[in-house]
Amino acid sequence: MTEKTLTANHGIPMGAWARWAKGIAEALRQHRVLTVLVLGYVAAGMSADALLDTGDSFTPSLYSERKAMVDGLFLVLFFTGHALYMMIFVRPRRLGGAILDDLRTRYLTAERLSTALPLLILMPLFISTFTFFKVMIPVINPYSWDATLMALDRALLGGLHPWQALQPLLGYPLVTTIINTVYNLWFFVMFAIVFWQTFSLANRRLRMRFFLTFVLTWGLLGSLLATALSSAGPVYFARVTGGEDVFLPLMDYLRQVDQTYPVLALAVQEFLWQGYLAGDQAMGSGISAMPSMHMSSAFLFALLGWRTNRVLGWALTVFAAFIFLGSIHLGWHYALDSYVSIPATWAVWWGVGRMQYWRQDKTKPRSSGEMT
Repeated sequence: MTEKTLTANHGIPMGAWARWAKGIAEALRQHRVLTVLVLGYVAAGMSADALLDTGDSFTPSLYSERKAMVDGLFLVLFFTGHALYMMIFVRPRRLGGAILDDLRTRYLTAERLSTALPLLILMPLFISTFTFFKVMIPVINPYSWDATLMALDRALLGGLHPWQALQPLLGYPLVTTIINTVYNLWFFVMFAIVFWQTFSLANRRLRMRFFLTFVLTWGLLGSLLATALSSAGPVYFARVTGGEDVFLPLMDYLRQVDQTYPVLALAVQEFLWQGYLAGDQAMGSGISAMPSMHMSSAFLFALLGWRTNRVLGWALTVFAAFIFLGSIHLGWHYALDSYVSIPATWAVWWGVGRMQYWRQDKTKPRSSGEMT
């Protein structure tokens, strides 16, 4: 009896089990640095929860169900798109069999699925921990930087608020609605890119560079730096400073537009404020302005896009530009929040790239002519 005829439970050939075991072991090895970073971040969250005595509010599984639902949605979209592609462009004689065979041999392989497994486990843990730290920012360090950031923003523009400088260009209801709509797509774009890279085998080094940069920027910038420079943003300026509401004209304009075109940002901003007052830890909760993680991640997406192909690079660069404009025009951020997050994200991306090349040089075998 050969190995091919031996079967395990459910009639699966032993050779298939061996391939899966080998693939999972290799995936764990490839993701070991990322795993250490994420689990260390989760451990920090657990420690902070204990030290702050928040009543066990840290919930590392907060995003598990939602992330599974989003991934399920993207799988449905992928399978539907794949079937349409086969129907329209390939046109095989036996459509159903061809679709299943193409999925089995190209996409639902042991290599691809085992490579995706660590990310499917790690990312919900990481995002849940980030939400906990974001909610804890004003607990650890009450909002105190808004007045300084506002003053620096004005100083850089000779006394003008950045939103005032942009108003002649963006201050039209239809333009505001378009910017608001694109800005609201940020969550969808983020989860779509994370899903794509989770299952991608096209460029393993680029994939790992993306995820390492993603985790490091959100941890270092979105948690550590955001806590050190604790700030709420223009929309909450008067509420956290107790001073004059210098952003009232901007918010009045947005409310006026909302009478004709829906400005979802207004409802979300009030939802977050009520969550802050209640101290809730829920999906998407937490208020933090400096640095802008919307801008940081959008810039990271553009970096990934340019290293994939030119069309995607341009598309994600335009998206990042919309995020920058929307962060100011919708009252979410000071311009300085993006001025800091963009170069900081680039520095992390560059550092991860240098680390990858250094590790490759260390592991590359020397030829007989090289010095030992």
